Amino acid sequence: MNNRSFFGVLLVLTTMLFWGTSSTTTDVIYWTPDYKLTWEDFEGDPNYMHNYKDVAAMTVSGIVDYRGCEDEKIIYKIKSYFEKKHSWVKLAGRNDHTLEHEQIHFDITELYARKLRKELAERSFQCGQEAEFEKFVNDFLQGWQKMQEDYDVETGYSNRHDEQHAWIDKVREELKEYEAYKSK
Repeated sequence: MNNRSFFGVLLVLTTMLFWGTSSTTTDVIYWTPDYKLTWEDFEGDPNYMHNYKDVAAMTVSGIVDYRGCEDEKIIYKIKSYFEKKHSWVKLAGRNDHTLEHEQIHFDITELYARKLRKELAERSFQCGQEAEFEKFVNDFLQGWQKMQEDYDVETGYSNRHDEQHAWIDKVREELKEYEAYKSK
């Protein structure tokens, strides 16, 4: 396959579940509606190894769940983030179309953060149910990973322009649908 066939492959290193940590660093960008990624945000070194030799850009994003226990209930805060040090682009991939593809990967992460907030708002996990809570979150986030994969496959890793534009519209509409569950 050529370089273009792998544009925008998403790597989700891990879904990070931190207990009671809420630090912010300059290595992470939390999703906001007003900020769009730039190529300067992709600070990682491009991977030229076996599985990534044809990949032009890589977005590493995730959903952070800060939690603990208070008043007998599990508390949490869900935020979508972009990891600058692990996200990268090769020179051949530095174009507006590829950047737009990578932004949609980040937007899909925010969409699933909103969906997770909605699902958790409809449930109550008590202290002592940490394992059940973590299983619920992990099972839920499998849908996020599938949507990321579907996006790449259906857009031909950004090579199918019509499908790319359809996905842009789809993700924007779903973000609006879950507007009530955006980060506050």
